[in-house]
Amino acid sequence: MNCKTHPEKVATSICSYCSSHLCDECTVSVDGKLFCRPCHAVFAQTPHSREHMRDSIGSPPPTASGKVLWGLLFLFSFLPGANYMYMGLLKRGLATMSLFFLLIFMVSSVNMPLRLMIIFAIPVLVISSFFDGFNVRRRINAGEVVRDDIGDALNSILQNKFLCTLILVVIAVTLIVTVLNIAISIISSLFPLLVVGLGIYIIVKRKSPKA
Repeated sequence: MNCKTHPEKVATSICSYCSSHLCDECTVSVDGKLFCRPCHAVFAQTPHSREHMRDSIGSPPPTASGKVLWGLLFLFSFLPGANYMYMGLLKRGLATMSLFFLLIFMVSSVNMPLRLMIIFAIPVLVISSFFDGFNVRRRINAGEVVRDDIGDALNSILQNKFLCTLILVVIAVTLIVTVLNIAISIISSLFPLLVVGLGIYIIVKRKSPKA
């Protein structure tokens, strides 16, 4: 594995905070811990930064590194989330796959027109996951260490304005349709009682003596 900053040099250490591969020139040692220069700069800024990094050192989030085969990634990419799992990004893969199967479940449990919107959202998720997987592969094969963090997956979704807007619309429509269905169900259950009450009122009104 080569240095992240100097690809022509062989890495001799790993940053204790971001897990980047480093050569001797890029390595800074602090209290027996090895850092890259950007992480060391953050570590030296404020007490809050130092405390945050100390808490993170020793248990960095899982990372993906090494070579990723194009053919296998292509096959796994047809199931959203499986492509990330193949590259070692289990958290990101689980989050993506859970969202995929949740959309499929919603398709079978909701009515039109919400069903059409969800059916449209599924290929958007599949295509986004497909191309993002190959983007992650490019970063890994370039020697970059990719952190397995659900926050990264959420950020990638949030950066996709179209997908974000579509998800918000689906959620809003789901809530509206749910409330309308509840209201219609209540009215339907009370309608026979209203009809009977109206009939009794009319009968009593007709039998009442005229003043």
